Amino acid sequence: MKTRIASSRPRCFLNLLLLIVAMVAPLRLGAQVVTVTMSLDTNRIAAGASTTLRVYAQIVPALRPSTDRIFSWYVDLLNSNGTVARGVYESLQKTASDNDPRISSAGTSQEANRRGIYDTFMNLPDAGRQTRVLLLAVPVTGLAAGRSTFRVQAGTGVAGLGHDFIVAPAGGGDALLGGDYSLASAELEVLEEACRVQATLAYTPLPGGQNRLVISYPLCPGQNHFVEFRNRLALETWQTLPNGPHNSGSLIETNSVAQRFYRVRITPP
Repeated sequence: MKTRIASSRPRCFLNLLLLIVAMVAPLRLGAQVVTVTMSLDTNRIAAGASTTLRVYAQIVPALRPSTDRIFSWYVDLLNSNGTVARGVYESLQKTASDNDPRISSAGTSQEANRRGIYDTFMNLPDAGRQTRVLLLAVPVTGLAAGRSTFRVQAGTGVAGLGHDFIVAPAGGGDALLGGDYSLASAELEVLEEACRVQATLAYTPLPGGQNRLVISYPLCPGQNHFVEFRNRLALETWQTLPNGPHNSGSLIETNSVAQRFYRVRITPP
């Protein structure tokens, strides 16, 4: 027996999904129909800092003309090293999905992993067809120096759910199944706790209204340092002094302005 999706209209999806979840019927199997990708807003953070991990899905190019949308999804989010980074799963969001509490879940934590995350796209026409669609976003906090790899796989642990992706064909017919996770990984590097720098300023007046300033600051190992200035404390953009990065630990500037404020900006190389 096969389960067929008879209509792609959103009002029909809820009953159809409940039927699919309840049945153990074979659907149309074959090559994976959805490609899963993921990214970090930044893949290098200091211990104690945070970034955001985002997971996307899109129907494979060959099937986009003949499909309506990604109908439902069901995945696990895996973290290879929970001592280095922690997914803040209580803040996990699925903003593009329907989030109907009867047929969705933010999953369950198991050690450093989050298993059994699922939802639907009943109210999002064309979901994952022309452009990739966001499945989930979760903050990630760095705990200690090291590396951790985040991966996504087909969902596990939820009774009655057996398919990771169900794609509705255009005009009805057998549902399409399966996700490709070969691109669904992202590595995060966590550095030692952010280095704190306090700069000092030595001022010497020169003839002709000139000022000689020596700006000194400790160096953070392995980082780039940029000395920046602005002439008003507020409502003005910080500007970088020439010849950066300034990794010598001191910088001399000569100017004739009445006042100027300085700071040291630290960035990874």
